[in-house]
Amino acid sequence: MTLSLRATRFVEAAEEDLSPLAGTHIFEAAQRDRLAKLGIADQTYVEWLGRLLPYMLEAYSTGPSPRILDFGCGTGELTVLMNALGYRAYGIDVHHQHLALAQILAEENDLPSGTFVRTGGPGLPFADDSFDLINLHVVVEHLSNPVLDMILPELARVCRGAVFITVPSRLQLVDDHTGLRFVPWMPRPMAEAYVRLRGSRYVYGISRDGSWDVWYRSFKQIKGLFARAGFRLEVPPDSVIFPPADSPAQRPLSTYHEVSQSRLKRLVWRGIATGIEWTTPRDAPIQALYPYLNLVFVPKEAP
Repeated sequence: MTLSLRATRFVEAAEEDLSPLAGTHIFEAAQRDRLAKLGIADQTYVEWLGRLLPYMLEAYSTGPSPRILDFGCGTGELTVLMNALGYRAYGIDVHHQHLALAQILAEENDLPSGTFVRTGGPGLPFADDSFDLINLHVVVEHLSNPVLDMILPELARVCRGAVFITVPSRLQLVDDHTGLRFVPWMPRPMAEAYVRLRGSRYVYGISRDGSWDVWYRSFKQIKGLFARAGFRLEVPPDSVIFPPADSPAQRPLSTYHEVSQSRLKRLVWRGIATGIEWTTPRDAPIQALYPYLNLVFVPKEAP
């Protein structure tokens, strides 16, 4: 399947919105990611959603007309892409400026104004059991524990099927937001200070107030946060995860010693692998070691 969204006005507006960050890592990364999500640069996201959505809705949908909520939709590319693939998807976010851009994209692709909704508090403006699938694509790492403790019970309330999350874990070498190595391993205050010290090239600036709103967590920590809100964990097959399981981006750190060229590096990475093995729960699935976690959470009362 090949699909590209109509996005002339959207791309112009999005580039203008992001222009103050020109010259930073996040500017270049956001541009590349945007064009991929639109299906313009490549079909990475089109192919992924083309595998993920049929799998999730077959496994967890409870009705003949499934509804999808793209939680933390940002500028709306994935929400519109889901609709272009033939699904009823709605996007919600707290960022007014991002939603204004999302609305431009919706208009260019003939979607109604109600496709996107803004939320300003912990309560979601939806009835109980409104959605068969709730998608959180690289959203969880931007929410603190107290915020998640408020939001996750609401997701459980409006979800009649399952929640799918994609989130970078602590077992990642390079921080996506700055391109800096080892940031995911650092305690958050240290990471904030380190990013500031590296200078203007590594300014983040995507959060509403420009602050460093990134929380790297382990598989165990994420599982625990969702369990507190009444979710049970299920692990999707590798065929529907993002990035793909066979891509370099998903190579577990615990395997780096297998490809290191020098003896010293092999020893260092072997030591790191041992530490990862010690701190990973024995009953954790192999996906717990992937740099990007793809997890399914089902409200415990759901069938």
